[in-house]
Amino acid sequence: MITIENLTNVVSGSLKIIHILDKSCKEINVKDVYLLNEDTLCCDFYAVARNSYDIKLEMTAIMGCFNGIFRNNQYDNVDLKNYAVRAFDQDDNEILYALSTKATAEFIGTGRSIEWLTSTFFQENSEDYRLAQAKQIISEIENGLREIVKLKFKDKFGDEWWDNEIGNKIKRDVKKIYFNNFGVDCNDGNVLIAYTFTLQVKEIILSNFNLFANYFQSPVQFESSMDSLNKLRREEAHNRPVSHLDLENLKYLHQDLLSVVLLDLKSFQSVFLTENWRSKIKKIMKEWKYKPIYHKKEIDAESEEVQKLFKIKDNLSSLISSLDDTIIKLKSITAPIHKKSIHLELLICFEDYKDLQKSLLDETSTLDNERIDFVKNQIKAQESKME
Repeated sequence: MITIENLTNVVSGSLKIIHILDKSCKEINVKDVYLLNEDTLCCDFYAVARNSYDIKLEMTAIMGCFNGIFRNNQYDNVDLKNYAVRAFDQDDNEILYALSTKATAEFIGTGRSIEWLTSTFFQENSEDYRLAQAKQIISEIENGLREIVKLKFKDKFGDEWWDNEIGNKIKRDVKKIYFNNFGVDCNDGNVLIAYTFTLQVKEIILSNFNLFANYFQSPVQFESSMDSLNKLRREEAHNRPVSHLDLENLKYLHQDLLSVVLLDLKSFQSVFLTENWRSKIKKIMKEWKYKPIYHKKEIDAESEEVQKLFKIKDNLSSLISSLDDTIIKLKSITAPIHKKSIHLELLICFEDYKDLQKSLLDETSTLDNERIDFVKNQIKAQESKME
């Protein structure tokens, strides 16, 4: 059976020898080939060149290889719509990203590489880019936390929550910031909360942590995350370089601080990511219709026990391959942070189901009916859970 893993291995192997087949191509140092977002084939590679234009030429060879393999070939379990290539330096830092539709990549196969270059989306991972990403992530975290403070305090203490429940020092300092900005006094907490700093938000939440206990692991963990955020916030606020590690740490803090909070803040959820996730899951579930190699009636009618065993094992092997493909597709989808827990639960369901099918395949060879029946019962229970 042709699987996604088979196909990615074929692509990876082809890229590694492309310089032998085409002397005009440089040797490609392939890092990984995998499925991205269910319908996008992605190759990570270590670039030889350092300037943007020459790296794009290396990417052209990879896109051309994708096009050569998949242009006229259709596979039942793979419906590619896009190709992506990510260039890395030798320190494993991503330096350039390219995203092309399948149709656009066909320009390369017809000798129209310039048209491919002008029609492809490129994203450079420069210092400016990382700084812009950092600003966006920090803004989302701070505004999300301010919004949940406003929501929980207003529900608990009413419209006068700012005057009655916020510490005097924070109230005084924030009112001063607002006055310095606009030259007028403001006493509306729903407005003033937007002018609080990271450490002030931390103090407000810790002072009434019982209101926020469902959103964070513990007061200690929350305080630690907010202190880490504040350190990175200082670098971003002064437009200092943001490293790859800093950006990864910010992404972790975004997940840590907002993953549960966003369940109660519908307006802060990414509509695009949520709908993309939902539609991709629906598509995968509709496509997952396993067709056995041998029908049950055919197996039951088989008089030769050895042949019957072979057919049973062939069916199980085919099912396991199908489950592998589904798991790869599910892992390829980017889940919005407020959906990560349910996405993980879905993945675990399929992985547990696959493991049980592997156990059944192993037990089938032993001919131990008691053990086989035991595993079959476990499979039925798992299928009920999945339903």
